[in-house]
Amino acid sequence: MCKEDKVIVQPQDIVVLGSTMLQLIAPQPASSHAISDVADGTELHPTRQLASLDHPHSLSDDASAERNPSSPVHGQGEPKVLPLLFPSQHPAQPPQSVGYPRSVQADAAMIAQPCENKEERVLRGSITMQFALPQRLGGRTCWFIVGIGISLLVVSTAVTIVLNSVLGLSALAYSGLSSVVAALIIPLLPALGISLLVNFMDRYEREPWFLRLAAFLWGAIIAIPPAFFIERYVDSTLQNLLRQDTGDVVQSVLQGLNAGVTEETIKGLGLLLLFLLLRDEFDNMTDGIIYGALIGAGFAMVENFVYFAQGSKNFLVFLIVERVILGWLGHSTYTACFGAALGYIRHTRVRWKQIVIPLLGYLVAVQLHGFFDFVDFQASAAVYASPGNADVALFSLVAIIGDYIPPFLAQMSLLYLLVRGLAHEAAVIREFLAEEVRNGVVLVYEYALLQNSFQRTKEERHVLWKSGFRQWLRVKALYQTEIGLAFRKWHVSMGEKPKLGYRQPEDAYRQRIGRWRREITGARRL
Repeated sequence: MCKEDKVIVQPQDIVVLGSTMLQLIAPQPASSHAISDVADGTELHPTRQLASLDHPHSLSDDASAERNPSSPVHGQGEPKVLPLLFPSQHPAQPPQSVGYPRSVQADAAMIAQPCENKEERVLRGSITMQFALPQRLGGRTCWFIVGIGISLLVVSTAVTIVLNSVLGLSALAYSGLSSVVAALIIPLLPALGISLLVNFMDRYEREPWFLRLAAFLWGAIIAIPPAFFIERYVDSTLQNLLRQDTGDVVQSVLQGLNAGVTEETIKGLGLLLLFLLLRDEFDNMTDGIIYGALIGAGFAMVENFVYFAQGSKNFLVFLIVERVILGWLGHSTYTACFGAALGYIRHTRVRWKQIVIPLLGYLVAVQLHGFFDFVDFQASAAVYASPGNADVALFSLVAIIGDYIPPFLAQMSLLYLLVRGLAHEAAVIREFLAEEVRNGVVLVYEYALLQNSFQRTKEERHVLWKSGFRQWLRVKALYQTEIGLAFRKWHVSMGEKPKLGYRQPEDAYRQRIGRWRREITGARRL
């Protein structure tokens, strides 16, 4: 390139050199006027980057890149965000070098604005669902919604406990205490495993813990009574209609279809309610897979209790292999298919896709579930019809093992969609927080850290070990609030209507970011 060929790089511009991507992320240059806060118009000091009191890192690897933004960053082909310097308060002075601190900086990059709301508790720091519903709901309407939810939960809990208690007493009378203990303990293992798996999958915009719990309880408590009574009624109706006019295959098909349609409809209703009522907490395919997996885990836990209570005395090993080792993700896989379809339509404005894609996801869930139960019912019917026949028993065993192939294929597809969903979340953070860095709301090192979930988790653990539990909660709340700001801005870009009220969620997020940073700084100085 000739010396005369010069390109002026502006903030947020990207320079691609081979496999290296350099992005200029810097606040606007300090001027004679102070930067105005978007939330309420109060003035801030000019933004500046300050070193941490902990263990600042040197940027020796990127030093040359900082001095010359057009030079490549050394790496193994991985795109890097170039951490350019914040301007100092005096433009005539050269900028100071900046490092990535090991924890949240000691001083805020901006002065926190006074908050008109009540002080937030640490445990509520990452909750963003306050923006999911209109802000002008009347008191009676809110209490009405809460009352309906509590009533539904109480009634469903009572019915579920009664059903399981009757089953447990029956198992205790005929099979002994060991069957009841096995039925209570063993089903907890898959549910615990799925909870840990979901926590690992939720890398960026983490879902509030109470919504995770609500999804699990929907499957474990609310979905059980209607599924039980509807399936029993449909099965008895089919038996009265068919009687002996049809073979075992047709009966197995209808039983499997009954289970698939009934259970996936009731479980899917919980997903649909989350999607419609709490859209700000249902962002993409990742969230759909997470909520679907939790609903399926709750439903499977109670269903496994039934199976182990009835058959643990004679078929304990078979049940452990079938329900725990091979099928621990069964119900979660079916419901996650519908959840992924609901999450997909958050990315599109095409009307026909918003209707067809969820319908296809629901049909896939029903088909997978119905086919699995059909094979299981038919294999069991064949064994009972020919007791002592080794060939039939072997054929049924092979059929049952092969029955897990379609769910495994569905799990591989969900894994692919999950990876794409996580990549989309990182892209949302990268795109919609760049302007916040330029305006001084988000710090440069935070911008880079938020895009790398594993590095952010490592940083949070470091804060936990060094500064304690409450400081760890504050740091997590700060990061989640910044990520929440990025996703709120993405919602607006996708055509989300403005919220009712004089203050928009974007402004509230910025205000909360300043407040969390002030609390972190104050706690470090104690």
